Order: sequence, then C-alpha cells, then structure tokens
Amino acid sequence: MEVRLRRALEATPELLPRGSRVLVAFSGGSDSVALLHLLRALGESWPLTLSAAHFDHGLQPESATQAARAAELCRRAGVPCDVGRANGLAGGHAEWRAARYAFLAEARRRAGADRVALAHQRDDHAETVLLNLLRGPGFRGLAGIPARRGAFVRPLLGFGREELRGYLRAAGREWVKDPANRHPRYRRSRVRYGLLPALADREPSVRRLLAEIGRHALVAEGGLEAGARRRLAAAGYRESAAGAQIARSRLLGYDRAARGRMLRRVARDMGFRVSRRGTRVGASFIDTGESGRGVDIAAGLRVEREFDRIHVRRARQAPSDRELDIDRMRAGRAPVRLGGRAYEVRWGALEGTERWATAFPLNGIRFPIRVRGPEPGDRIRTPAGSRRVAKLLVERRVPASGRAAVPVLVDADRKVLWVAGHSRAAVEPPDPGGAWFAIGVHWIHRALRPAR
Repeated sequence: MEVRLRRALEATPELLPRGSRVLVAFSGGSDSVALLHLLRALGESWPLTLSAAHFDHGLQPESATQAARAAELCRRAGVPCDVGRANGLAGGHAEWRAARYAFLAEARRRAGADRVALAHQRDDHAETVLLNLLRGPGFRGLAGIPARRGAFVRPLLGFGREELRGYLRAAGREWVKDPANRHPRYRRSRVRYGLLPALADREPSVRRLLAEIGRHALVAEGGLEAGARRRLAAAGYRESAAGAQIARSRLLGYDRAARGRMLRRVARDMGFRVSRRGTRVGASFIDTGESGRGVDIAAGLRVEREFDRIHVRRARQAPSDRELDIDRMRAGRAPVRLGGRAYEVRWGALEGTERWATAFPLNGIRFPIRVRGPEPGDRIRTPAGSRRVAKLLVERRVPASGRAAVPVLVDADRKVLWVAGHSRAAVEPPDPGGAWFAIGVHWIHRALRPAR
C-alpha cells in the first residue's frame, strides 16, 4: 500500500511535493486514519511534515466524544491535531461542508501547511459519479471528485474503502465509527448502502466502471474547456478589474450550448459558479437581449449588453451620488460623484487641466446652476434644434453602464446648458464686452471599486 501511494505521488508530484507541510483532514474514520498512517509510513522516501485537523459539526450528542477519540488517535500517531467545533450549525450538507472547509482553510493557515490532504477514496469517487449521474449533469459533474483543487488534495483516489480497512486491520489500527453515516435520510448513505450494493449484485465491477466513467468524463471536460478558451480568445475576450467583455457578434456564431460553456468559464475565472438555470438565462440573453439591458446569472454576477459587446460584471453597489449647486459667480471648486465616478468641478477660474471645460455668457444663464447626472426628460437646445439627452448619449455610443456618470449642467429653470464631453447648449448671444462664466470638470478616479 505504501509503495503504491509513493508511486502515485511520483506520477503526480504536484499533488504532495516532497518536503511539503501537509494538514490531514482527520475525521477519525477508517479512510482518514489510513491516510494519516500511509503518509507517515512514506518516511524518508517521500518526506512530509504532518499535522491534522478535526472538525466537530456538533450535530449529534456523541460528536464531542468522537472528536476526543479522533484527537487521541492523532496523539498516538505522534501527529498534532487542531480540533474545531461548530456552534448552532443548521441547514443541510451544503452548509456543513462549507463550515468544514472554512475551518480547514483556517487550520491550514495556523499550521503553515502547503496542502490539505482529504481522505476521499475510489468508492467515494464512484458514489459521487453515480449521484451526479442521477442529477443529470454535464461532463464536469460526471468527472466526480478531482484529485486536486487548489491547496486541497486527495491522494487516496486509487484505493478502495475495503483495502484501506484491510491495511488498518493488518496493522492493528483503530478508527472511529460514525453511525450517522448509515442514516437513510442522507442521499449518499442510500446510494452507498442501498443502490450501489444492489447494482453490484448484478454487475460486480460497477464501482470500477463508474470510476472509469469519471476518468473519461474528466478527459472530455478538459477538451471542452480548452475549446471554450480558444473560442473566447477568438471572440475578443478581455478581462479587467470590473469583469470581462466579449464581442457579441462572435458569440452568436456558436450554438447556445457552446455560449453557455463560455459563459461558465468566464464566471469561474471571476470566482463564481453559475447554475444550469443561470447558464440558460445568460445564453438566451446573449441571443435576444437589448443594448443597455442585463440579467443576473448568479448571486453577485450579471451579464449586460452594450452595443456589440457582452459584459460579465460583478454586481456593484454604487455609493450615493453627490451633486453640486453653484449659486454665485465667484471662483471655486468642489467634489462631485455621479454614477460611481468622482470628479472635481472648478468654476470661475480654470487651471487648464480639466478633462472637459466650457464657458457661457452670464446673460444666457440663471443661477443657481446644478451639476448632476442625466435625468429622464432632459433635453438640450443645440444649433440643430432641441434633442433628448438620452438619445444624444446613445448616438455618442456611451455605454448604458456609464451614462449615469456623465455630468450635466442645468440652470435654475432646469434648462440643460451642457452635457460634459458631448454637447454645449446654444445660448443667447453675449453682450459686447459682457462677463463670461467658465466651468470645467476634472475626472479624479473611479470612486466605485468592484466587489471581490
């Protein structure tokens, strides 16, 4: 068993590199006890520094006793064990799993470990493939349990449950038996102790066949993911701090299934998981969504269209706008925040560094004047006639996501004098030698940072 494990590590040295500090996720069950002792037995042939961590979910009255027994098993093995306990944990398996992994991540930090070794083995892998098959997933689900995901690794996927227990029995090792694992309320328990044995009666090699399905699905998934990345590159995929954007015209050249996979790939790059429903919603929106519109495809993630670009963005919570009223001619400056962007407005005396600037004859405007974002119904009178500000911004190809950040100057009569960077209103002719009012806008930075 030790020789097989060493050969498996030699074949995939990135799983547990020689000399690594490894935290063993230790439940005290047969699989984790076998993992701990197999890693210890590698000795000088594959040197590792071991510690362990046990998480007590606190869901059964006897769980504290089981945690104490697990810690004692580690002490006998000469391995330090970090024990954590949940308080008031409710929900179901998803919440329990999230709490356990959060504890393991923190225990890894405390231990200074390079890897967290999990004790999933070949039978767990087969069960996962079968469970996912019953849910009807794609190749990603059928691939079962990955050998590595970040710092979390699974060195025992080449071993079966019974051979691991045989290894422990031969060495006289004890392990903790958790009766809750057999409870029929849990779907995995029903598969492990009901469905799989029934299938094995008809086909004794069913576990091996399921594991092979998982391996083939992993290869197929890898090919499809590589194809998605190639298509994204060809579609002008660009990433930024705010998200990603893709050329819609190129996306429409692929079928909806390919677009959905590309969308999921972008979401995973941004740290999100998108459900099948979210994938369908996003892929359909790429087909039919109007420019300036968007849809949510996951909590905190949104797909939007801006002309011929599809944007995938983290949902943002913009700070409140800060408008500005100017009630006198005397020179001044003040901050403004519109649509998540911060500006400094200067008036009366400009410095020449303003991004946008203009001037009006004083007899053509009436104070107080206001700097704000565009509002419904805004119109500006140009030499060519009156125009809707909203239409002007569309014609200037200002993305819908950026229109709220365009500074608009209005006077006391709500007459639009200036759409900064786009159009100045036609005003009354100035008096010969009359005074002028100068105003400029300096873009400080993007006040809104994307959430991470």
